[in-house]
Amino acid sequence: MGVVTTMVQVGRHRIEANVFGDGSPAVVIEPALGGDASAWRAIAEDIGRQTTVVTYNRAPYGASSAAKDGRTPLDVARDLNGVLRGLDIAAPLVLVGHSAGGIYTRAYAAAYRDEVAGMVLIESSHENQRRATRGKTPWKWRLMDYCTIPAILAGSSQARKGGDRRSLIREFRAFRKLTAADQSLSPGDLGTRPLVVLTRARDDSIDDHGFWPVWHELHEDLARLSSNSRHVVSASPDHHLNIGDPQAILCAIRQVVRSIRTSEPLVPLIPPPGRD
Repeated sequence: MGVVTTMVQVGRHRIEANVFGDGSPAVVIEPALGGDASAWRAIAEDIGRQTTVVTYNRAPYGASSAAKDGRTPLDVARDLNGVLRGLDIAAPLVLVGHSAGGIYTRAYAAAYRDEVAGMVLIESSHENQRRATRGKTPWKWRLMDYCTIPAILAGSSQARKGGDRRSLIREFRAFRKLTAADQSLSPGDLGTRPLVVLTRARDDSIDDHGFWPVWHELHEDLARLSSNSRHVVSASPDHHLNIGDPQAILCAIRQVVRSIRTSEPLVPLIPPPGRD
């Protein structure tokens, strides 16, 4: 499938964006902290056979410029809105957010609610996760968290997905500061807009110190944003479900698109991986 790649000027940022396919609603994919658009190309190409799909590299990833702001969720949402306007991508939108991208998409929905028709949250971060999971994460995970900034400073440009060190550290610190008070949406705020929340399976090969049940409950909380929602647990324990269980993501996006097009509720169950 063909893709059109464009550089869009949004305020002080120059942002790289890709458009696949055509049709409505437009599906917009927001990568994780440290992630970039390339990891979502296969999914974008697949969904692009049915409708318009936008992937992009927010500042400072890929060919996009360094970030000139505080990299708060609202900063990211405003940039994305500018990108979509520059691309002439009109509502209705389906926002797909992975990990920290889930926080950014919710900030977008809060700021531009009339544009958002549906949402898919994939292993989404939660503003209250640091408090809720305190003392419940394996020491290796905590060590990785503590080593994030040293890893950014020591890492290659390829490891940083092209991002400059200062911008990445600013984004990471803004993410770490989030608390429950920063939640941009409350239960019911999405009304009857279709919402699918995808959670990875518990990894039985490790002792996660009780992290997974708390993580699951945080995602249950996100599912309460809409009365037309489904919370689905993947068969894969991979946080990066675009790699571990792409079929679950494809199925979720297709169902949300279908719900918007038909004005019918989401179907009760999402087929297991490998089935449509």
